Amino acid sequence: MGKWWFLSAGLALWLASGYALLGSPEANVRAHTGSSQVPLRIVSLAPNLTEILFALGLGGNVVGLTQDSDYPPAALDKPRVGTFWQPSIEAVIATRPDLIVTLALQQQKELARRLTRMGYDCLTVDIERTEGLFPAIAAIGNATGVRGQAQELSDRIQREIHRLQALTAGRPKVKVLWVVQREPLRVAGRDTFINEMIELAGGENAIGPTVHKYPSIGAEQVIAAGPEVIVEPVMGEGSIRQQRDRALTYWSRYANVPAVANRRLYVVDGDVVSRLGPRLPEGVRIIAKCLRPELFGE
Repeated sequence: MGKWWFLSAGLALWLASGYALLGSPEANVRAHTGSSQVPLRIVSLAPNLTEILFALGLGGNVVGLTQDSDYPPAALDKPRVGTFWQPSIEAVIATRPDLIVTLALQQQKELARRLTRMGYDCLTVDIERTEGLFPAIAAIGNATGVRGQAQELSDRIQREIHRLQALTAGRPKVKVLWVVQREPLRVAGRDTFINEMIELAGGENAIGPTVHKYPSIGAEQVIAAGPEVIVEPVMGEGSIRQQRDRALTYWSRYANVPAVANRRLYVVDGDVVSRLGPRLPEGVRIIAKCLRPELFGE
């Protein structure tokens, strides 16, 4: 609880200060170019940024999105400006934006630098971990003139997380293997926001410290990890039920692993659990239901 209280208190102070940049040049949020006008035309270059903008009531101001921005449903009707990894600078310019919101990924930072040199207003935020989500929401709120809505959104997210944490408080941690892909087998390590979500849901990553964030592992490591629950985000096309049938077939080779022996294999909506944004509590709830379904009447 202490971590989330600290984030909430820090966020309130940060909002009151009115600053658009945290600390050093390497801070989590980089200031936009400083236009005094509230942007009427906004471009989002990531799905979670799109979800933040819509959650702040700015959906009507969004004039361009990346191909994978598919939530909320109203986003589906917006013009596209390339992909998450390869946004098109020409398509962005064609939307006549007042503000372009990007993530702190190398490809997007380079695009933001080019657009800034051309006179466009850009805001780059770092939301690689949960601790970066709330400053990012605040920065977007400041840049778009909706500070109050930004504070309300952050407060709501944290209240819902606190409520979920209270359900699992004091209970033994459930060992979770989070599968990114099966062939070759790749999992989420501990230095990831997926690991943070597992812990918020009352679980513990079955994989110990690793060199890579999403390491490839072999059969011996799966057996040694002894996961009690295996979670897979939906991969490719097909229903969750079809994906689960494939998962049961794949994992049958690990009959002695507790999660397999007890049929604790879960296939979940990859978009909800993979986007660090307003649906964070929903993602944590999905994971918590996999770990302790009895707490949710399942």
